Amino acid sequence: MVPISILLNVVHGFSSLVYFGGVMLFGAVFAPKLAKLSNSTVFELMRDVFPSVLSFAEAVGLLTMVFGAGEFLYYMLEFYRSGGLSEVYRVLFSTPWGASVFSGALIGLVGFLVGVKIASIFERLFRLYRSVDPSKIDEIRVLEMKLRLYSLVGMVLLTTTVLLMVLAVSFLPLPR
Repeated sequence: MVPISILLNVVHGFSSLVYFGGVMLFGAVFAPKLAKLSNSTVFELMRDVFPSVLSFAEAVGLLTMVFGAGEFLYYMLEFYRSGGLSEVYRVLFSTPWGASVFSGALIGLVGFLVGVKIASIFERLFRLYRSVDPSKIDEIRVLEMKLRLYSLVGMVLLTTTVLLMVLAVSFLPLPR
């Protein structure tokens, strides 16, 4: 039987790789080029491609968060069993591993909230592109600029989170 910690780690790790790759591809490659595409191309992307891509990204992001939180809780419960709340506090705030995991989790949560904001901008863009009102072009441009800004912020937060988590699981010893 596979231990729960391995299952949590594998699912969290795999889904985070998919999510990180998707966010980096969109934020670094696609979002900066969005304003340079023709209106008809952007219209077709907003109508036909982005809704399903966004749904997939949201699902993988939630999967990453749920299994990451499960992994975090699993470790914290193990530390709690071995020494109570004082041990959990010591691990989180007095060890490099705990500081890396805890700060990575907090930054990841903020990054997820930025992702929620990006999704809401996309939803507004989807509605605007589906409408046939040409007076909405200025609102579309403003939303596209916000999308680029939030994508950049999201990439920085996500990259920081990934670096902290890789540091914790690859180089820092798990506290005993």
